[in-house]
Amino acid sequence: MKNNEEANKVNILPLSNDYVFKRIFGKGGNERILKSLLEAILEIKIQKIEIKNSEIPKESIKEKLSILDIKAVINENIILDIEMQVGNTTAIDKRLVVYSSKLVAGDIKVSEKYPDAKNTIVICITTDNILKRNAYLSIAKLKFEKTQEKRYANMGYEKEDEYLTDMISYYIIELTKFKENKPRTGDLLEKWLLVIGGDEEMMKKCKKEEGEIKEAIEQLEEMSADEKEREIYEIRERSRLVYNTEMYEARRKGLEDAKKEIAKKLLENNISIEIIKKSTGLTEEEINNLKNEPK
Repeated sequence: MKNNEEANKVNILPLSNDYVFKRIFGKGGNERILKSLLEAILEIKIQKIEIKNSEIPKESIKEKLSILDIKAVINENIILDIEMQVGNTTAIDKRLVVYSSKLVAGDIKVSEKYPDAKNTIVICITTDNILKRNAYLSIAKLKFEKTQEKRYANMGYEKEDEYLTDMISYYIIELTKFKENKPRTGDLLEKWLLVIGGDEEMMKKCKKEEGEIKEAIEQLEEMSADEKEREIYEIRERSRLVYNTEMYEARRKGLEDAKKEIAKKLLENNISIEIIKKSTGLTEEEINNLKNEPK
């Protein structure tokens, strides 16, 4: 028999889900929680923070491609976008550039002066490995390439500019790399990432300590016990799974079509069926069927 505590235990929703992440970190009134996470990621002191898009449009919940990001202004001179990305990391590099471009363009439109434009930071926390880098937190900026010897001009600079501008920065956190390597310094960022990744031991530890992480966990538990919130979470998860399935099927179909095109070319050049089977992975029956297809 289970005791009452076990029977009444609620399965905690994952903070790594984009809807749950947005509800905890992007909710109006939760600025202190978001501030703590951002200070841990950016390693700066935040004096002032304003969440710019705390509302979650109802239509975005079921949309497979909708982005539930958090936009905020910190210290009145930095505008940022933070997103929890689960799957769907196709062309993530291009998407991050698009995010930053929109933030910069929107800010300049408001200020109407280039010198008054705020610094821009885009933060992506993802459950996938997306970069060929030996770090779970990677920071990218607009950096100059190494000077080509044939383009060298001796201007006497002892130290050259390394970056075109420090106005735009990208922070990419890969949770899988963090979990696999478990570099434990015990700093605030690692505590946050363990909690976001659903580490029960760290969540129990943080619940005994005062602070923003404890507050976030308590709100997460309340949210997890709310039937309406769980229903929204499940709708969002289903939408994500449907999208991932569609993408997988599209890639699989594209691969099969490519194999068949290769097989057709080999048949036209009188290559034996045995070689075609080894080259494409198609069965003999599939290859013979291709012979009867109209050219």
